Parts: sequence; C-alpha cells; structure tokens
Amino acid sequence: MRAVLLFCASLLLICAAIGPSAATAADAVYGLDFTDFAGGSVPQWLRAKGFVPQRDANNAARINLSFADKSLVLQTKRRALGLLLNEVNVAGSSRVNIEWGVDVFPPGASYERGVRSEAVMIYLFFGNKKLSSGSLLIPDSPYFIGLFLCDSDRIDHPFKGSYFHAGGRYVCIHHASVGTPVTSDYPIAEAFSRFFGPREVPDISGIGIAIDTDSAKGNGVAQSFVRKIEFLK
Repeated sequence: MRAVLLFCASLLLICAAIGPSAATAADAVYGLDFTDFAGGSVPQWLRAKGFVPQRDANNAARINLSFADKSLVLQTKRRALGLLLNEVNVAGSSRVNIEWGVDVFPPGASYERGVRSEAVMIYLFFGNKKLSSGSLLIPDSPYFIGLFLCDSDRIDHPFKGSYFHAGGRYVCIHHASVGTPVTSDYPIAEAFSRFFGPREVPDISGIGIAIDTDSAKGNGVAQSFVRKIEFLK
C-alpha cells in the first residue's frame, strides 16, 4: 500500500457523506481545534494536542508544518510522506465534521488512476482489534478509514490500497477547489457498516493527519490546511 501504512501499526478514519455542518455544541463528543496557535514552536503545539510526528513529518527539509489563516498548514517541499498520529479514544460518535482545504494538489494525484497521493488525509482508526495487513512484512492494524480531498476522483467510493483489504479504505469525501475552505460532515458509523459489513461499530481509537506525495508525479510539492476536526453524536 503506502509508506504511511508500512510505518505505523495503526491507521485510521471513516468514510464520507458531505455537506454543510448542522452541528451544535450539544452534538459534540470530542474536538480538535487548530485555530488557537499563540506563537512558538508548531511541533510543540501539536504535541500538546497529542500528535506525534511520524516519517517525514520530523524532517523540515521535506515537510513544513506551519500556522496561517487560523489553520494548521501542511506542505511538502519534495516527494515526501508525513503523518501526525494521535492515539486518542473517542466514544459515542457517529459523525465527523472537518474544516479543511487544499492549496496545491500533488501532481497527477488520483486514486482512480492508481496514483495514491494526497495533499491531506484524515485517518480514523476503529477499536483495538488488529486485522491482517496481507503481508508478513507490514504490521497488522485496527480498522481504519482515510478521508481525503480530491479534485476529480469518485466521491464516497471506498478505494483499497495494496494491503489492509480486510480493514482499510480510502475515501474522497469532497471535490475541493484550490484555496477554498471546505466543511465536510460525514456519517462515520453508517460508513463503517457499509464498508465492512453490518456489525457493531467500534469506538475511535486513533486519529491521524497525513500528507503524502511519495507516489506523485513531478516535484511532489503539495499544500493543505486543517482548521477543525469534530466528532459528533
């Protein structure tokens, strides 16, 4: 599949129905707000929120993590793969609301055409039971859904990678216009059952934010931003 899967024993997220959020404060179960940066070190700010950098997210020569326009900004300077992983437990959520956007798409990126790169992906992991990766060389993982923004792929289609066929799906949940913020409200519990079959939906056991241009064409430069991730009843 992809280097992010090779590196992490866990992966994450859930798939995607889109539209403006009608959430109220009473609906909120758990939230991550990236509008509150008050200066200093961006990596330290992210660590305070529970995020641990993985792969190239630690390499400033490849990936720049910054704050602008009340958003966490992720930028690749060349082909790279970076992941921010937060092993948080979130119970009682059936939907996720994400405020995010893309400033630069990776050259040639399209899951539809087999170029598995994205300017931003939100991984949601479900439960603690690990399913086979499909390879002895790659760690097993809990169920996960990776939600991403694209410019042309099918919406709400559960793409598979090279591995994790039993428990992993990648879903574009919105066609994003470059530079325009997008609000995506997605029914993760319904999507989990739709993708993996009728069963009890495990609680969220981890959240990841990734940028991946390892498979992109050209120079591999991309940029995206995330403002808020909110889990709702």
